[in-house]
Amino acid sequence: MTEMTESMVRDTSQHDGGGQGEPPPVPLRRRSGPSRLLRALIGVQENVLDWVPEDRPKFTRTGAIVLCTALIAGLSMWIVLHEFLRASLPMSIAGAAFWAIVIGVFDSWLISSSHGVIGRGRFWVLVPRLLISLLIGILISEPVTLKIFESAVVEQIKADNQAAVENVGKGYGNCYPKPTAGADCAAYKLSISAPDSTELDRYKGQRTQLQDVLKPLNKKLDKLNAAVAEECGGFKTAHTSGLAGPGWRCAMRKEQVKTFRSDHGVAEKEGQLNDLNRKITTLTTSLGVSTVNYEREVTRQIEAKMAEERDKHAATPGILERFEALSSLASRSWAVWWAHLLLAGLLIVIDCYPVLTKLMSAPSAYDRRIAAQLESKERLHDNDLRLNERLRTGDGDVRLHQEEARIRHAMEESDFDTRLRTARREADLRERIDALIEQAKRARSARQSTFAE
Repeated sequence: MTEMTESMVRDTSQHDGGGQGEPPPVPLRRRSGPSRLLRALIGVQENVLDWVPEDRPKFTRTGAIVLCTALIAGLSMWIVLHEFLRASLPMSIAGAAFWAIVIGVFDSWLISSSHGVIGRGRFWVLVPRLLISLLIGILISEPVTLKIFESAVVEQIKADNQAAVENVGKGYGNCYPKPTAGADCAAYKLSISAPDSTELDRYKGQRTQLQDVLKPLNKKLDKLNAAVAEECGGFKTAHTSGLAGPGWRCAMRKEQVKTFRSDHGVAEKEGQLNDLNRKITTLTTSLGVSTVNYEREVTRQIEAKMAEERDKHAATPGILERFEALSSLASRSWAVWWAHLLLAGLLIVIDCYPVLTKLMSAPSAYDRRIAAQLESKERLHDNDLRLNERLRTGDGDVRLHQEEARIRHAMEESDFDTRLRTARREADLRERIDALIEQAKRARSARQSTFAE
């Protein structure tokens, strides 16, 4: 595409006051081509731009930036649909094309709606458009940055998923088979109960109590049995006779042992203790088997929970997981953080560039002419409105005047008829009065003539 600045044929004598008979300067005929299509994309009016051809290259490149932004937006949506969401090829193409058109229309509106904006309100008109461009730039840039950092992001997702699985196993391991000190087991529950050792603990408690009772008795029995052994064995002490054999002293000592065992129920208590020991041995064996089975079931369920957690991350990572992984990478590595910032910032600046340049620079000659054209059209429109209003109200005024004249004429005719009827009545009345007077006069004359005779 070649961009040629078209020169304007102007008669300088017109501007200097000379050549009054010459026609006004007219811009050359505009050329068509890709550059004009790019300018049309951002709403440039070629008939106005022909008067300021110096702005033509700037608007052509601005249109190219809008087109490139739309293409990058389409590429970004292609990455999201085809690479991240694994959509079908036709759906990915349709989605990317649609998104490119949407962003292109938005950017085109952002630029075209700012043409001709001059004066003090220019800043407040352009700032909201800059914010919209910033938002669009962020939406476009993030999928592209995720694709560029894809290998590192995927590895980070794998590491995070493995850590999540290990945390599940560790959490259940701290609570089963036996909870460790300080472990929070509210979120780690298995559908299995530990073997019930209540009965075994009760028997052990009873055995302990019985052993505590037998301990002093056995100690006393040991002393008595020791005395029997000394007496019957012929050992000479201060308390024995020193005569070996079953003498009466030996028999007495044995009787003391029997009496003590009988009085304190030692045999019965020993029988109870033996019975408790048998029960405890049986329950301990049974509980040991149940505990082994319980531990095996705990291990199986923990492995099932870990497998369930692992299956949650078995599918293709979604876009949110990729964002989290990239954020995790950036938080641990300044290099990744800066690379992400610079790359995303570059794409954002590209989208914001047209509006940003308008905000930072003074209104161009094209903007001033568009503003003047808008003002001129507003004045023409106002004049046209006033003219149409006057034409319509003028016709109404004429009809109103005609109607008022007709009403006045009708009222005058009515007044004339009323006066004529009144005058006729008055004339009739006068004629009647005159006739009566004349009749009275004749009658009077006749009476006088009669009286004279």
